Amino acid sequence: MPSKNIIAFLCSIFLLISCSKKEIDNQISYEIIDQSTLSYSDENKIPKQFKVFESENEWMDFLPVIERVNPDQAESLRNLKFDFTSNNLIFVIGEFYNYCCSEITIDKVYENDGKIMVDFKESGPGSATALSQAYLILKSQKIR
Repeated sequence: MPSKNIIAFLCSIFLLISCSKKEIDNQISYEIIDQSTLSYSDENKIPKQFKVFESENEWMDFLPVIERVNPDQAESLRNLKFDFTSNNLIFVIGEFYNYCCSEITIDKVYENDGKIMVDFKESGPGSATALSQAYLILKSQKIR
């Protein structure tokens, strides 16, 4: 009888160890509310990243980064109708490419240690010559 308990215990331990951290994180539902590309000169590139904005002030503070590379797009994003009281805005931006147009695919949005994380991939550049950078704007409910 004790050997069965030991085997069950060891199997449980191995099962827990074999689960990756991503498999045990809490997934968060999201909605894509905007997607487009920034086209501009390559002087002021924005690094590939995702950013989570919990307030309108945080979002407005970030818009000058976009304005440096594409003033027209920044202006349209400045007028984005968004409810920050119950939602977070997540800005996902891909690589800067000399060829248009890549697409971003969201693999997973999840919470890890109280922070929102985004796993995403990008298709890579197409064949049209144009300096561009794909982006997505996601909406997710606040986690607390």
